[in-house]
Amino acid sequence: MTDLFTLGLQMQRDLLKAQQAQMDATQKMLDAGRDLMKFQQAGQKAAEANLAAWKQWSSLWGWK
Repeated sequence: MTDLFTLGLQMQRDLLKAQQAQMDATQKMLDAGRDLMKFQQAGQKAAEANLAAWKQWSSLWGWK
């Protein structure tokens, strides 16, 4: 039979494991958010470069 002290220790270990799992999941979400932000920034830079290229091309033909 298990005493209350042993049960309390086991419960604290279980809580710590659950908190660690929550922290790990949160870190994964933060990392994914950073990756998404980098992807969005790259897309914005590509769109700006595309616009600049079109403007340059149209100015070659006298369009503005």
